[in-house]
Amino acid sequence: MKKAYIIIFCSAYLLYSCRPVLMKYYGIKKPKIENEFSLIKKANRFGLDTNNICSINSVDYLSILNGQGFPDAKIYDKHGNYIEYKSNDSDCNAGLFEFIPNLNKNTEYKTSTYPNFFEEYAKYRDLKGNELIKSNSADFYLVIYWTAWIGRLNKNHVKVWEDLAKENKNCKIEVLKLNLDIQDYWDKEETKKIIKDFNKS
Repeated sequence: MKKAYIIIFCSAYLLYSCRPVLMKYYGIKKPKIENEFSLIKKANRFGLDTNNICSINSVDYLSILNGQGFPDAKIYDKHGNYIEYKSNDSDCNAGLFEFIPNLNKNTEYKTSTYPNFFEEYAKYRDLKGNELIKSNSADFYLVIYWTAWIGRLNKNHVKVWEDLAKENKNCKIEVLKLNLDIQDYWDKEETKKIIKDFNKS
């Protein structure tokens, strides 16, 4: 009875706050510095496609991270305009499960010029720290934010969103999975500053 009460309480809280309360249950661990090998290994563990995983350069890391939940995603149209699928910024990512499979190239969506996909894309790097090649043309761009430490959420959120995008026959959706773990290839001094900022928050 006590266990059932805890599950009901936590489920209600999750729906209300969109934050993972049962961190241990979801396999969430203390974040650590990752590299290409460790990220690919963990991505494979959760059944994630490893061909479209990228990272962010250290200079832009904190600005991207600011206010960002995990996992989450942003959707852009073919012009790079951000599609506002949430009714407000505090809404959680649950709407993605319905929004992604219903994306249609013939539908007009409410968009914003900021953030712009192509400007954001210039900040992305491969897992070795190299700039990415030019993005493929598509009707929509889906950028999924994930980290290794969110554990099972990668399997029941990140993987599901990507699968939904691949299964959508109404349009072409280019998927990028932007990893926001601290990267081993970053400048060591820059990494120290970032970790110091973490400890302040």
